[in-house]
Amino acid sequence: MFISNESTLYINYLTVIKNRVYKILPFIEEANENIVKYTDSLLFELYGLQFVIEGVKDSHNYVSLLSTLESIQLELTEDEYDFELLRREIFKSLSIVDKLIKKGE
Repeated sequence: MFISNESTLYINYLTVIKNRVYKILPFIEEANENIVKYTDSLLFELYGLQFVIEGVKDSHNYVSLLSTLESIQLELTEDEYDFELLRREIFKSLSIVDKLIKKGE
């Protein structure tokens, strides 16, 4: 059984996801050693979304969000990551979540 991508539950969930994506930034600034685990958990949850929300797997914004977060996670595993790149991509991810909220995708 799928939940509608136009439901209040889904829109509220995306707001929670937006907050979780934003939380990556302070983790990076603090050099928190659990940042990769955090992003891994977030990605794991987002990949599962396609099995719960109707039509989300066909959304280009959903795919873009996953791809961007995967790239953020890859960059975080580098010995010396580019903070400005990560910051820019986190804000890009937040913008993508806003598009998902607006369109109900």
